Amino acid sequence: MRPRKAGNLNIWKWLFLAQLALLIGCGIVLYTRIQTDREDLTKLVQTSGEDTKVGTFSTNREQLNQTITNYLKEYQTEDFSYQLFVTSQQVVFEGSYQIFGVTIPLYIYFQPSKMEDGSILLRITEISVGSLSLPKAEVLAYLQKNYKLPAFVKIDSEQAQVQVQLTELKNKFGLYGKANTIDLYNDQFIVDIYRKRQ
Repeated sequence: MRPRKAGNLNIWKWLFLAQLALLIGCGIVLYTRIQTDREDLTKLVQTSGEDTKVGTFSTNREQLNQTITNYLKEYQTEDFSYQLFVTSQQVVFEGSYQIFGVTIPLYIYFQPSKMEDGSILLRITEISVGSLSLPKAEVLAYLQKNYKLPAFVKIDSEQAQVQVQLTELKNKFGLYGKANTIDLYNDQFIVDIYRKRQ
């Protein structure tokens, strides 16, 4: 072997080592840039303990009456059939029941209002069988005891009122409603739709 001369540099060797260092450096920079999150997504999406509002449902009297009629079909029986409908001044429960083979008409008149929790409060203004007025508390207690009503309907016979708890509606999507506007005279009914927190 020949001894090397001290002053002779191999330029290709140093260029190769510089290119290798450049490739390794670029690879490290590229790897760290790929692995680093651009934004912390947990800060962008705020999670709260409250249910999420997903929309608003606005309807008129005719559409609301049709919806109520369709929903109440499963609660009808041979002995007691009824309908609930909204007029421009009040909500009317009109039913009929059989006693000793005779059909007896029952009328309950309500004044609706919305509660702070989004439920609908129906204050009873009058209960009558035909044209005969009846005591409110006794009739409500009888209805509550003897007839199948939806689970979200709560009757307070002492206060002569019925509470429709829209937040207690059960469905597979976890949705429920909160009354926003109940305006009988102007034919405007608005319900905010919420999804229960998972």
